[in-house]
Amino acid sequence: MRNRTLLTILVCALLTTACGGGGDDAEDANADGEATTTTAATGGEEPADSESAPTSTVDPGLAPPTTRGPAPELDVDPVGEVGPIGVLSGEPAYRGVLGQLDADRNIVPAAALPPADADAGVAPLTGLALADPTVADRPAIVAKIDNTDRGRPQEALSQADIVFETEIEGGFTRLVGVWHSQTPEILGPVRSGRTTDIGVFSSFNTPIFVWSGANRVHRALIRRYEMVDLGAATRSEYERAADRPGTYDLMTDPSVLWDIADGGDGGAPPTHFEYRDDTIGLPATATPVNAIRIDYASVGIDWAWDAAAGGFARTQGGTPHVDAGDVQVVAANVVVAEVNRTSTGMVDTVGSPVTEQVFVGSGRGYVFTDGHVVEVVWTKPSLSSVPTWTTPDGVPVALMPGQTWVELTPPGSTSFS
Repeated sequence: MRNRTLLTILVCALLTTACGGGGDDAEDANADGEATTTTAATGGEEPADSESAPTSTVDPGLAPPTTRGPAPELDVDPVGEVGPIGVLSGEPAYRGVLGQLDADRNIVPAAALPPADADAGVAPLTGLALADPTVADRPAIVAKIDNTDRGRPQEALSQADIVFETEIEGGFTRLVGVWHSQTPEILGPVRSGRTTDIGVFSSFNTPIFVWSGANRVHRALIRRYEMVDLGAATRSEYERAADRPGTYDLMTDPSVLWDIADGGDGGAPPTHFEYRDDTIGLPATATPVNAIRIDYASVGIDWAWDAAAGGFARTQGGTPHVDAGDVQVVAANVVVAEVNRTSTGMVDTVGSPVTEQVFVGSGRGYVFTDGHVVEVVWTKPSLSSVPTWTTPDGVPVALMPGQTWVELTPPGSTSFS
């Protein structure tokens, strides 16, 4: 534990947090590919102190999950001082971290074994039985999805296996949906990429990456990492929805994208979480929770435990978050990783710094599952590593089978009751 704490402090000390701000117009002005000028607006941000947990009501008749063995020994090459690098001639220098790391470079030790491979006929990203076992070997689709009022309702959110929520310039958020076990009719609205995405898609074993483009520097960096690039900048399998406003109308058919990759491009995704069953319970530190609040700089997210639905119902900006099928988002699990941000050296067209959330290394987090919360340490030794979510003493926390939302949040922005 002492080594992991020291490494967390080291990583936090190396990364800076860029300021955000702005209103709807600031986010809307950030159309795909417009961050072009350098900025020196950076500052520090420290994680909030943890609070003591109330007494648990976890069923003592169930055993907690185990580590299944010691954490693997890794060759670790910590991140030292990171300076700006030139990516493209005539473009601003890149000042972020992720685009300067080899995908397999371990910057912190592993905290636990990665999750075991899914059994035959079980979806690796949900832990549920597959309706069509033949889809197990296809690559995951990782898609950038708009999350503003103009982009909602999004298509097929209820059919995603995992959804990441990331913070972009202006303090707004964008979604990174991961579809694998189900085949929606359409996905969208598709939006642009950020270097934050490198820390998300790299653990899915060369997934299909769906994006509308990016500014020239970010686009060049993203393409250095293993993924099947079926984005709108290189493919014609996209269309504009007539009933959606411009910029928020780019849609695609995932079955067409899977057909394109059927020639052997991409790989099946590894299991990303431990899952509970009839014999495995929650750690003794789990405590009941009814409401979760996550405050990004320009949008507030609420999750409410709904025992009848078996998950947490999502509200965004004070209204229920429903997809285009009028189905409210109800996640079996909500997982929070507090991550630091660093400036990429750019600002958008209205002057907001373009930052990067550094989802690699280790940090504080929370697992919300089955009406409980567990304070955890998230550990992602390398970009390509599947993250683990463990108690401070190294025990992985098992989730309920079903859809999981991963919230990449600024330190101290999550509260619950």
